Amino acid sequence: MNRPFLLFIAVFIVMALSNAIVPVLPLLSDDLSFQTLIFSAYFFGAMVSTLPAGIASDHYGQPVLIRVSMGLTLLTGILIVTLTDPVDLLVWRFIEGVAAGIFVSSALSWIGYQEDTLKNTGFFMASLNFGLLSGLIGSGWLTQISGEILLGAFVCTLITGIVFLFILVHKIPRLGSKERISARLLAGETVSQIIRQYPVWLSVIILLGSTGYVQAVLPELSGYPVQKVSIVLAMMNFATIIASLVTPYLKADPILLIRISALVIAPSLFTFLITPVVSLAIGTVAGFIMVSQIGYLASAEMRQGIAMGLYSTCNYAGMAIIPAIGGKIISISSFFTASAVIALGALATAIIIGRCSCKGFIGNEKAA
Repeated sequence: MNRPFLLFIAVFIVMALSNAIVPVLPLLSDDLSFQTLIFSAYFFGAMVSTLPAGIASDHYGQPVLIRVSMGLTLLTGILIVTLTDPVDLLVWRFIEGVAAGIFVSSALSWIGYQEDTLKNTGFFMASLNFGLLSGLIGSGWLTQISGEILLGAFVCTLITGIVFLFILVHKIPRLGSKERISARLLAGETVSQIIRQYPVWLSVIILLGSTGYVQAVLPELSGYPVQKVSIVLAMMNFATIIASLVTPYLKADPILLIRISALVIAPSLFTFLITPVVSLAIGTVAGFIMVSQIGYLASAEMRQGIAMGLYSTCNYAGMAIIPAIGGKIISISSFFTASAVIALGALATAIIIGRCSCKGFIGNEKAA
């Protein structure tokens, strides 16, 4: 299979379901702080599951993890639309995040062994972001026209069930080593990759976390009405989708592309409140960054389960940590100070990313 279309569809619906509850959180809980907890529980669940899932993909094979994660996603969707007490939703969101983390790591591991990894990665990340965008907009629209708060989540759960059935009956071959790898060897390789590729891991945390910072503070600090905020964030996401699809065709050195993107992000952190165009630029470079990082790892590392597990963990960690740091600095100092601190991190990334020994987009490709 040259194009894992089933995985593209699956990641689309997994992400759509994850965002389907976001527009209606104020209708599910009166407490703003608890709304935030329900929202964040998903990312925490994903963060703690991605690395173990990546390691398990190398040990047990990707198909097992993909099927388990889709089944768990379907279960949490059913629980979300049937048991809606805020405390229950907190638990379901955490489990949903665990399932998403397992799916993303195992699916990216499978894609990493494909011959045309970069194109598949571009399609995968575009599908992921399009799912997030569709869940956010679609759920709000369905609630508005029907008056049913969880209609969007119900529709996404229904589609998840259909996709899960296809994944159960469709043969997904295990890629990579077919032999069981010892836990000791996997642990050693995990530590080695952390040390060997530390510039990449830092770039994932800081650069992708910077885009999360923009999304987190834009609604409050921009002064835009709610409708305009939604449009800007949606267009930012759409720019990421387009960039994800375009990146493989640039045939550029991935490390150089990451460095250039870091240099674009640094000044943009000071100016994105001035004009929405800057937010679109940040969304665009986010697409370049994600595909370049995954493309580099697919070329540089043999154990794709571990590599993609570490990548996904750093991705979710950045989205959780960098916005929190920025928000805290703003509360005790100023927007300028917060942006300066994060921009310094982006500039540092541009410097240290060159310490990676990049093998480029072409060559060293894995056979399907």
